[in-house]
Amino acid sequence: MIYKPLLGLCLLLQSLAPVIAYLTHIEITSCVKDAVCPTVPGYKTVPVNLNLGTDKDSIYLHLRNDHTSQPITDVKLVQTPNPTDIDGWTVIDVNLNQDSRLTEPLDPNAIWLYYTRNTTISNRPVTSIVVKQGSHPESGVGFRRLPIDLNAGVGGEHLYLFYHQEGPVDAITAITAMSCFSDDCYMEGLHIWFTLDIHAIHYFQGWERVPKDLNEGVVVGFRVYLFYQREKDHPPVTDIVIILDDQTPPEGYTKVDVDLNRGTIRGASIYLYYKVKEDASAEDRDTAIQELAIEYGDAAVTPYGWNKISVDLNSKGIGSSEGFGEPTFLFYRRAYSVPDKVEPLKFRPNGSFKILQLADLHFSNNRGICRDVSPDTPCQGDATTITTIEHLLKSEKPDLVVFTGDNIDGTGGVNDARAATLKYSQPVIEQKIPWAMIFGNHDDENDLTREELFEVVRNMPYSVSEEGPMEISGIGNYALKIWSNQSQEEDKHAFTLYFFDSHAYANPEKTEYDIIKPDQLQWYLNVSQSFAKDHQAPPNAIAFFHIPIPEYGNFEKGNRKRPILGDQRETVSSSRKSDAGVLATFKKGGDIRATGCGHDHVNDYCLDVDGVSLCYGGGIGVNGYGAGHLGWPRRARVWQIEDEGATIRTWKRLDDDRLSMLHYQTLF
Repeated sequence: MIYKPLLGLCLLLQSLAPVIAYLTHIEITSCVKDAVCPTVPGYKTVPVNLNLGTDKDSIYLHLRNDHTSQPITDVKLVQTPNPTDIDGWTVIDVNLNQDSRLTEPLDPNAIWLYYTRNTTISNRPVTSIVVKQGSHPESGVGFRRLPIDLNAGVGGEHLYLFYHQEGPVDAITAITAMSCFSDDCYMEGLHIWFTLDIHAIHYFQGWERVPKDLNEGVVVGFRVYLFYQREKDHPPVTDIVIILDDQTPPEGYTKVDVDLNRGTIRGASIYLYYKVKEDASAEDRDTAIQELAIEYGDAAVTPYGWNKISVDLNSKGIGSSEGFGEPTFLFYRRAYSVPDKVEPLKFRPNGSFKILQLADLHFSNNRGICRDVSPDTPCQGDATTITTIEHLLKSEKPDLVVFTGDNIDGTGGVNDARAATLKYSQPVIEQKIPWAMIFGNHDDENDLTREELFEVVRNMPYSVSEEGPMEISGIGNYALKIWSNQSQEEDKHAFTLYFFDSHAYANPEKTEYDIIKPDQLQWYLNVSQSFAKDHQAPPNAIAFFHIPIPEYGNFEKGNRKRPILGDQRETVSSSRKSDAGVLATFKKGGDIRATGCGHDHVNDYCLDVDGVSLCYGGGIGVNGYGAGHLGWPRRARVWQIEDEGATIRTWKRLDDDRLSMLHYQTLF
């Protein structure tokens, strides 16, 4: 007999496997200041020194996923000189503020990390842990902030730990709001705050902040944040409404007595009301409101399983289409749900499989801008790119869409990376086409890390993207199989698509681009070898990554030029590590016949280097730089795999009135 909480966890994990890599082990290492701390084999290192900015030891977190082990279901921090036993919890015996130079037995600033696998405490597996710098860093939706500054009492940089859990949560039972002078606005423990008309002292417990200020972009006004509680045996929240100005509030609803536009000069008021269900049944609780989220942008997309309240929280009043600050919308989610699993990728009956590669969209959560476009062509920012994508999907009817990085802009035009992610993928989702993505060097330059962004992608409809092995460098190293349609064998794997995280920059100054790491290359060799059966070679493959490898610039071999088709309008922006051995490793694996990258928006060629075709996608997004103003339209690459993987053809489609086809070629 399986205990009920454990049974629920087992069923959840079964539904999530094999895509989700939940945490099963946490280790902490320490070393003296400025020393190189050791890594832990088989673990992923969180790349932030937990004593950043102090003269104490360097402390690092290391995370592991082992599908044969029970997942960690919750974590917490305790600040105390000595760690104590807490029933159901395990403490890691390393002080996060450790200073090996000190001889005192007790450290009043000591912080200890606890974790649990006890399903009676929590049955939601932890899938991500990130550490973010600042006194009030934003987090992704569904991430919880542990309310202890990791450098509390010792100086240094403000650091906070956030973690994400997967699965259904208890219903929200209360909602409130707080207005503050700054974004350092939380309801944790003892708070003393000042406003124009009140000096109050309160003790808060159990309130979670909804990420994002409701008055974003308002020059004059308070910072206003929503908070919610989940309390056992309290009636759940079943509905939310927003009341503008003097609208009549509904009966039976509780008013959140904070004007969501408090302190602004617009003169109107916006209030939130919510309804709870007394004597709620189990079904009522399952369908009650479980999560809240804020999105910025006038084209805010409603995520799968969520509901949008179609009132701009920064509107000027009833009937007004104008915004007063950043367009701001409230979303809520009821019962936990995940999209249906995508059917395995499969060749068509004629033995073909078509991929549309979209590179360098540079989407914003707002309208976006038009860079380097033809003066004769109407342009409306991201909406223009969306229209182009819709035309491409209708014309080419691909079996898979691949976003090859810099899907989101990183030049300061994005303040809601989640909303931008929802927007760039929406045209593909609407057509019910499977899609895969990798990150570029700009995607995580905004409010969310790669880990947080992947939690957005993880549960989106038709996404076949995978996080990849946790212990491998980067986020998004994975392989997708394309299955035969004609073979008499069951489940014949006929072709492979590899995806690699090419990272971003090799140094803090951002003067040199990074490259695919040795552990990623070893992972590739291991996977490729596992695909070889009965001493036969593994199926043919294409590899996708964002930043080109150095060999994209190998235009000559000896005294002759290599075969090339397409344009090179800018220098190949690759890593300076020309001896990284990426192409050599691909050749050693023996299955990768072509590669597709992005990054250099106005390069679109395919170059044959020793039997491997190195191809650019060509930039498609008008919010990124281009050469449309010079008569070189934006474009996308199409890959046609034929003969169930024996042949690879490719061409480009131009963003013009006819979606002109250009440079049709057979690569293999």
